[in-house]
Amino acid sequence: MSKLGAVGRGLYALIAFIVNIVLRVGLNVALVVGVAVSAHEAYKLTKSSGVLRKKEVLDVIYWRDAKKSAIVLSLALLVLFVLAKYPLLTVVTYSLLLALGAAAGFRVFKKVEAQIKKTDSEHPFSEILAQDLTLPQEKVHAQADVFVEHATCIANKLKKLVFVESPLESIKFGLVLWSLTYIASWFSGFTLAILGLLGVFSVPKVYESNQEAIDPHLATISGHLKNVQNIIDEKLPFLRSAPVAAEEKKDQ
Repeated sequence: MSKLGAVGRGLYALIAFIVNIVLRVGLNVALVVGVAVSAHEAYKLTKSSGVLRKKEVLDVIYWRDAKKSAIVLSLALLVLFVLAKYPLLTVVTYSLLLALGAAAGFRVFKKVEAQIKKTDSEHPFSEILAQDLTLPQEKVHAQADVFVEHATCIANKLKKLVFVESPLESIKFGLVLWSLTYIASWFSGFTLAILGLLGVFSVPKVYESNQEAIDPHLATISGHLKNVQNIIDEKLPFLRSAPVAAEEKKDQ
């Protein structure tokens, strides 16, 4: 019995070791896939939103004017560091107090200077006060329409993903959420914001500088992904959404 027990315990340990290795490899592969899908979906969302088509944004991201891009990046990093260290309300109130103190001090200085020089004292910020800060109604309505359009699109997309209109898309969405739980446990929100900001100011420029070398690899990866998608559609047709299958039947 002791020998049989030792053999049984050995087999159990071996099976447990193999299962543990398979689970670890499977989870790591799923995590990598989830991160890749997350990056791809984020790129598609950013591209479809029109942000990447604005010339001013592209000029800053691609370092067309190095001085302007450096200033924007430095200010953005400074804002992130300040917001990470202090609460938002504290930052806003102290910033306004600083602006108020500087403006009041400058006006008192100009008033005293005018009294000493015996000259007429004009308001030092008269030009700023004379400017009309009213927002054009057309632009406000246009931006509101864009916001509502994007919000509606996101809500409809989430509805289809959560309620499993297409099983394959919902599986990809689940992978994205699962990978984000790991990322959230590894990095804080502040670290993710810093990495995202640095990525925005580095990845597009690196891609632009090495586009000829990167494009063939991206095309290869895209081809493999399409092949995998086709295989899944052929072997597991039930994972496709019902509307797509209905359209294919109509075409036939």
